[in-house]
Amino acid sequence: MTWQVLIFISVILFSVGTLFQRVLMERKASDPIAYSIVFQLLTGLIIGFYGFLFENMSFPEVIPLVNILLMTLLWTFANIFSFTALKHIDVSRFTVVFSSRLFFTVVASSLFLSEFLTAQQWLGAVLIFASIYVVTQKSGEKFALTKYDTFSILAAMAFGFANTNDRFMLKTFNLYPYVSIAFIFPAVFTALVKPKHLKSLRVFADKTIFKNMVFLCLFYTVSSLTFFRALQIAPNSSQVVAVNLTSVILTVLLAIVFLKERENLRRKILGAVLSFIGLLLVG
Repeated sequence: MTWQVLIFISVILFSVGTLFQRVLMERKASDPIAYSIVFQLLTGLIIGFYGFLFENMSFPEVIPLVNILLMTLLWTFANIFSFTALKHIDVSRFTVVFSSRLFFTVVASSLFLSEFLTAQQWLGAVLIFASIYVVTQKSGEKFALTKYDTFSILAAMAFGFANTNDRFMLKTFNLYPYVSIAFIFPAVFTALVKPKHLKSLRVFADKTIFKNMVFLCLFYTVSSLTFFRALQIAPNSSQVVAVNLTSVILTVLLAIVFLKERENLRRKILGAVLSFIGLLLVG
């Protein structure tokens, strides 16, 4: 396949996966922490299984334990906050707010990898945060983020810093063993520190719920694998990243069409467009 086809598949599956995640979480009895444990564990096992079949799964001789711990903590927070936010707010709203993850990635890179922000990136950051204002502000009311908007931003922040740590780790790690443990370790850690939520895992005895979770994991797994494969074969990685950013607009449009998220429709579309332009500038 060409890189264009691969990144198209990645964008579609990521957007559909986000909608699927919202559908799973909107049940009143759903427990975001229990769902994040199962999601991370299953996804890590699927990626690990694929890696053992087709890729190099060897580990480096020296493993920086501090960075492994950081990876575990950051991805734990990123998944818990994102699952919790998606349980309580629209997919379209979450998607725009969560798009700030790229800004936090760039900030983390400037702090720890000496990759400083340019004037263009600062302009992009302004547009991203303007998009958050547009989708969260109600007409005639003072600006105020809800608790779950804040969770979305915290998820984006954890994601951004985790992504920077991942870039550092992937200088010595092979891709598939690292991505596999980046899902499995946070799942195990969450189960250890939040044992009371393990009782909620019994909902996955329901075949329909478990099947839907497996589909969700497969969507994100294939989306990730096709994205990284596109990066490997594309002549210019910036092209891949730019096309991948269209997932923001696509997710918002899919949520409007299939989840009937029509409230504040113009604001959501405007926010998605501003976010997309800002992401292009930051990236």
